[in-house]
Amino acid sequence: MKRPITRGLALGATLPVLALASVVGCGSGGEGGQAQAGVVAGVPATSPVASIQDDRIYQEGTDAAQRVRTMADLGARVLRVDMRWDLIAPTRPGRPRDANDPAYRWEQYDRIVNAAGASGVRILFTVWGTPPWAVDRSVRTTTRFPQTYAIRPRSAAEYGDFAFAAATRYAPKGVRMWEAWNEPNIPLFLRPQFQRRGGSWQPVSPATYSALLKSFYREVKKVDQKAQVAGPVTAPAGDQCPSSCPTSPDGRVTPLRFLQELAKPGLRPPLDVYSHHPYPITRPRDVSFPGASYIDLYNLDRLEQAIDRTYLRGRRLWLTEFGFSTQPVPEYPTAFSKPQQAEFLNDAYRRVRTNRRVTLFTWYFLQDNGGWTSGLLELSGRAKPAAEAFSIPMAPLSTAPARAGQAVRLVGQARIPRGVTTVTVERRAGSGGWSREARVRTGRDGSFALVVRPRATTAYRARWQGETPGGAKVTRVSYPTTVRVR
Repeated sequence: MKRPITRGLALGATLPVLALASVVGCGSGGEGGQAQAGVVAGVPATSPVASIQDDRIYQEGTDAAQRVRTMADLGARVLRVDMRWDLIAPTRPGRPRDANDPAYRWEQYDRIVNAAGASGVRILFTVWGTPPWAVDRSVRTTTRFPQTYAIRPRSAAEYGDFAFAAATRYAPKGVRMWEAWNEPNIPLFLRPQFQRRGGSWQPVSPATYSALLKSFYREVKKVDQKAQVAGPVTAPAGDQCPSSCPTSPDGRVTPLRFLQELAKPGLRPPLDVYSHHPYPITRPRDVSFPGASYIDLYNLDRLEQAIDRTYLRGRRLWLTEFGFSTQPVPEYPTAFSKPQQAEFLNDAYRRVRTNRRVTLFTWYFLQDNGGWTSGLLELSGRAKPAAEAFSIPMAPLSTAPARAGQAVRLVGQARIPRGVTTVTVERRAGSGGWSREARVRTGRDGSFALVVRPRATTAYRARWQGETPGGAKVTRVSYPTTVRVR
């Protein structure tokens, strides 16, 4: 769903020390209050693995170690990183399966992987971008899509050769998570999408992608049988007849159509995990519009049902890009205020927490740039409210108004600590300060649950104190969440 400006954009802004790396958001009331009678600590379930992507980390000259530490200190356990085939292999290697071929430029990726190991986080590499020497010369660039990296490779085998070299280099360093290509259902990342046949435009990108994924999967598994390979990494929206039939090769294939095409006999590429980018089309909602051409977080069940009607039945889900932009851009006018970004992040957490198929949830991205603003940090590096919300999200399982005194279950996750810890849940007091509701013990991944019985509409927040992976002593406080009482 990103625009071209978010890829390969060299910005001069440096990343300052986060304001979050100190005691923040404590408010009044502290921890001196007594626990309310009737509050019961629940048994915590697990949460999907928390992940962040940074669009700058792979760029030459970027301080990879600093940016890795920042994401680890925000609570990310997995860092999604674009592995750009076109940047690593700008000239054709003489021995493409040999990771030591002198044509390959791995240096920045070595820094990323080494920094991730030092910070105790894992790497998910998303491998995409056709080098100029590998493009299918029958496909032309256009004024709208001048990028050669989006033109399909002339040979899926060459993509597989690169996958073999990449896995050979990084599997021994602990990289076990891979995605084949990025958003292959839209022309921003793979062209052509359609071809005119018999008077109508038919999708051809699924067949292109099937060949790429088969080659990628086969070659990664030759190196590491236990590696997890995900696909098809689809963008959330597409063009759908009769409202917006494609009229050129550069239309967009809907995520469901892309899946249906992949599932046809003769295609059916292997994959271990199904990945998708459920960017929100609207603010949080609980309805799906019939015939919608998109799959966002709020109608994800449609994708799950469609998957289960194919050879991929039962596959787990990685949601590897998601975020709320805080400024509109011409290509994507939907935007939210900074407080809404934090509030809706809490809501997104509760939704994926209850979806047992979702095992990884990636926020896109760390820091705003000049063309996209879903960052947890502003362009200047200043933290938005969503940064704290990401570190310790909490929300009621149900947003329906409760009766006075009714049991309401709050769920959350302290994402920074590496193991069982204790979280203090607070409620807003009448004076405007905060008083302690209860102390809650978490599970090993920081997940926690708590039952509250408010007599009136009440705001709650969670507080955690401890050390980040970088060694900073911090207090993190969740963005307030409200339990409504009718």
